[in-house]
Amino acid sequence: MSQTELTYHQKVNLMNQIGDAYRGCLRRIDLAESSGISCVNERIKDDYAFRNYVERALRDCSKDTQLIAVHDFLEVHERSWYHAYFSQSSYYRRRKKAVDEYLHCLEIC
Repeated sequence: MSQTELTYHQKVNLMNQIGDAYRGCLRRIDLAESSGISCVNERIKDDYAFRNYVERALRDCSKDTQLIAVHDFLEVHERSWYHAYFSQSSYYRRRKKAVDEYLHCLEIC
């Protein structure tokens, strides 16, 4: 069986899904901690594990990848945030590399 390489669009969709799941985990963790729920709850344990996995992979990436992954996928930011850091063409070139690098660090692609 041959492996099929994901297209860039599919990789971006995957990154968006990871970001959605990550933000959901952070919300549940925050709610659990603010209400005093113990970490005995299996769902909360899974949320902590997922959060740690995503953040650990992020720390293994280059600074540009960290910046792009956080601003474009893991947190909600203004669409034109990158103007303070990159030109538009540089941003899109680095974004493509960042998606590949981050998914590689997550051991997905």
